[in-house]
Amino acid sequence: MRDCEFDASNLSLAFHEAIESRRDLLGEATERIMENVRALPCAQESLDEVSLALSEALANAIIHGNREDPSKKVRVCGACESQQQLLLVITDEGEGFDPAAIPDPTIADNVFSTHGRGVFLIKRLMDQTEFRLGGRQVVLRKRVSGRD
Repeated sequence: MRDCEFDASNLSLAFHEAIESRRDLLGEATERIMENVRALPCAQESLDEVSLALSEALANAIIHGNREDPSKKVRVCGACESQQQLLLVITDEGEGFDPAAIPDPTIADNVFSTHGRGVFLIKRLMDQTEFRLGGRQVVLRKRVSGRD
């Protein structure tokens, strides 16, 4: 399985971690990964936004992707790309989904819906959000301010 596809020539201080698909470990896993993120030179700002987006992405992967199956893992990779942006890649072992099919939670008919809020938050908090592998992988990028 392709967990992360990085252009190694543009990366520094990359990390990789596998997480059990258990909802009760979500907070602990988020904090452990954020410790790795904080060590990256490109991740010295917007850490609250990154933490919330990471937590939502992990929750989606554990709950919706892997359906809390303890035999399945969620894999997280992180790195700095050319010192200009933080890169996080979250991959589950589920069946995937169509990101375009997720309802916009800001539309009146969907305001009280319990689906789609996590993806909405992730997209708002990160500078770039990309779904790959049929929705089984989400690639998150956060730029370092003041750099292009």
